[in-house]
Amino acid sequence: MEEVKPSTMLSPTIGVLEEEGFQMYLGQKCRLTGVLKVQGMMRIDGFVEGEVFSSDLIQVGKEGTIEATVNAKHIVAQGPLRGDIVAREKVELLAPAKVDGTIDSPVFLLEEGVLVNGILKMQSMHPTS
Repeated sequence: MEEVKPSTMLSPTIGVLEEEGFQMYLGQKCRLTGVLKVQGMMRIDGFVEGEVFSSDLIQVGKEGTIEATVNAKHIVAQGPLRGDIVAREKVELLAPAKVDGTIDSPVFLLEEGVLVNGILKMQSMHPTS
C-alpha cells in the first residue's frame, strides 16, 4: 500500500464542506471581528462579531456564536445569535438556538426548544401591487 504524504491529505471536514458548496467556513476555535462578506454559502462554527453578509446561505452550527447584523438569502442556526437578522427568503432556527434581536424574513421556521427574545417581522417575498 502506498503511503500518503501529509501535504496531500484533506481533513474530512474540509472535504464535506467543499462537496456541499460552501465558499467559507469559520471553525470552532476561530474568532472574527468586523465585516464578513461572502458571495455564496458560509458555515460558522466559531465566533463572529460585527456584520455578516452572504448572497446565499449562512449556517450557524451548535458551537457557532454570532453577535452581529446578519443579512443573507437563507439563514439556518443552531447556535446563539444576537443582533438584527434579515433573510430575503427564510430563517430556520433549530434547537438549541437562542436569539436576541430582530428577525426580518418572509418565512420563519422555529423548532421546539429554541428561545427567541425580540421582534419578528414577516412580509411577503413578492409584494403585491
